[in-house]
Amino acid sequence: MPYTHSIEQESTGSFSQKITLFEYLCVFILVIYAGRANKFVESGFIAVKNVGAFIPIILSVILAIKWKVKFDGHFYFLTFCFGIYFLAISIKYTEIHPSFFLSYFFNFFIAYILIKAIKHNLFKIYEHILFYLAIVGLLLWSIQIVLGGDALYSIFSKFSGSEFSSVSGHGLSAIIYSIQPSDISLLYGFSIPRNCGFTWEPGAFAVYLCLAIFINLFITSSDNKGGMRFWVLMVALLSTLSTTGYVIFLLMITYYFLNKKLNIIILLLPVAIIAVIYLSSLPFMSKKVIQVIDETNQVDQLLEETYGVDFQSNPQRFTSIMISLKDFANNPILGVGGNNEDSWTYKMGSRISTVSGIGNLIAQFGIFGFIFFIIASYKSSIFFSTYYEYKGKFLLFLIILFVSVSYSIIFLPIIITFWMYQLFKPEEPIQKEVKNMALGTKNNVDHPLNH
Repeated sequence: MPYTHSIEQESTGSFSQKITLFEYLCVFILVIYAGRANKFVESGFIAVKNVGAFIPIILSVILAIKWKVKFDGHFYFLTFCFGIYFLAISIKYTEIHPSFFLSYFFNFFIAYILIKAIKHNLFKIYEHILFYLAIVGLLLWSIQIVLGGDALYSIFSKFSGSEFSSVSGHGLSAIIYSIQPSDISLLYGFSIPRNCGFTWEPGAFAVYLCLAIFINLFITSSDNKGGMRFWVLMVALLSTLSTTGYVIFLLMITYYFLNKKLNIIILLLPVAIIAVIYLSSLPFMSKKVIQVIDETNQVDQLLEETYGVDFQSNPQRFTSIMISLKDFANNPILGVGGNNEDSWTYKMGSRISTVSGIGNLIAQFGIFGFIFFIIASYKSSIFFSTYYEYKGKFLLFLIILFVSVSYSIIFLPIIITFWMYQLFKPEEPIQKEVKNMALGTKNNVDHPLNH
């Protein structure tokens, strides 16, 4: 991994700083935290017992001091509005949950520091880190397949116990790679194990890979080694066997070719149609759709099965949205905030933890939180399209929306940097020629895939 490369010069022209190992370390730590594969990084909420939550905060403070980050009106306004919301929700429920406020405040704080300090180079660093994690994931996933059964899982169990791991399906975490027992794959109809990468489950790994591919195709598109990174990231994505990942990838490829000449689109259209039909007909894709439909139609049965149990059930994404919508209907303005005991499933005695990000958003923050998320995501999507000169003002917005339907990761700092980038963006104007030197950014027609 290269530890230094040029970063854009400030508009004052007074100095030029370089990205160092420390910037890579900060982003790497946040990526690993976003993987949520072990108990040390799994919970982002501030608590005395959760020492791990303070590490990203400390690193971001050091980063802010190094880069002399100044807090602007946007950050103060966001903090003020969230403070008003916290006060209102505390009055509504006559309870104060300081950890709820501090957790979200520090997530915004970390994202703000990343954007202001590392600026656009943040995305190149993210892509490089995911590229190397994809290589590690593919190597260990291949070894897992070659050894067969639970041979690699048994090796992992000697070094990583279940009390340390947060990997789904009783999986194990080695920080940079997670492994699930073979019966999990068989349970869902997969003949080979799915690649979890560094995350708690394969679908999450697919989402982070998709964001790296988005950067590769639309942001760092003129990088000479971009083509190699693209193929590695894509193969890693295929190994996840994730429906969410595949859908987002097809969306990105569609937008990628929409940026090309019309004759290329016409030539590739039959291939694209065949690819969509083929992917839709894959056994695991069709089985997943049937499973989602069946579970969505059996919400009442799910509630009965989880009543009074000692473990939490994680329903599918659309079922989660249906459950969250009822909480939203009960608390449409402010949501339940940090008062999870006010959730209708909690009151019924059912142990359910919904997985949908957009569902949890509207249930927890109500209509105001939902509007803020939509507006911030859309404005960032427009900004990226304009700044990096590609056609697709809705592209990033749609990617974030797909992610939010399936996973509750939209408020993790590394994800916030994508959908809130326009709000926190570095000061204008960044000289175009200097920016291109730093990022290798040109119109994506120069991407190595075109040659």
